Amino acid sequence: MRVVRETELSLTVELGELSVTMLLDGETTMGADCLRGVELGPDALVEGRLPLPVRAFLVQGQQGKLLIDAGAGNAWHKGLGRLGGALAEAGSGPQEVDVVALTHTHIDHMSGLVDGDGGLAFPNAHRVLVATEELMAFRAEPRMIPVLPRLVPLEQGDGPLPGVVAVNAPGHSPGHMAFLVEGRLLIWGDLVHHTVQLARPEVTWKFDEDEALARETRARLFDRVVGEGWLVAGAHLPHPGIGRLERAGDAYAFHPVTR
Repeated sequence: MRVVRETELSLTVELGELSVTMLLDGETTMGADCLRGVELGPDALVEGRLPLPVRAFLVQGQQGKLLIDAGAGNAWHKGLGRLGGALAEAGSGPQEVDVVALTHTHIDHMSGLVDGDGGLAFPNAHRVLVATEELMAFRAEPRMIPVLPRLVPLEQGDGPLPGVVAVNAPGHSPGHMAFLVEGRLLIWGDLVHHTVQLARPEVTWKFDEDEALARETRARLFDRVVGEGWLVAGAHLPHPGIGRLERAGDAYAFHPVTR
């Protein structure tokens, strides 16, 4: 793997047949009480709050362009909704996206499917893949009405693009999915929200819908990542959101990719 392009809002790595581009939708903060089972010192906070980057990922090859997650659009916190700018910096654009796959249906991952005027943000993406367990939640969101004709159920093992396979990662949400690219890089969505969960994987997140299952899934996938030697990418990992995971006893460390 090598880094082939880096901008303020994006970073592209080349794997083989496919490349993966991190797209920064923006950065926000959350209450310190969002982490369950740990108390952070003031040096880990920004004005008493947890820093939270929000990222999406573009996977591209000769068979097309797959966008994994769509950012928050203009539906959540200030400082987010920069996905269009990130795509432009990466040398692409919304019209070039062929298919979208969501890790899950929380607001900072799906709201960017619709633009500020209520239209389709990715007009040529004729399939929007959502885990079967979360189709009802997606359909219940009024903002997503323009997307419904393009909605396709997503299951474990499905391939939204040749070389990409969906991997069940439930707990944070009922149908939370990760995506394994070329058998080498696991894009794991919200498996981790803060680096303290690397040092202490048992720590959970306030918005985990099943904390025990989220903890179990994180431990299982951490072990698999290290055992298989996979790279990892996550929506809320530190800059640039792509790197390697290394075990240190019962803890783990994230080592970001560099040029």
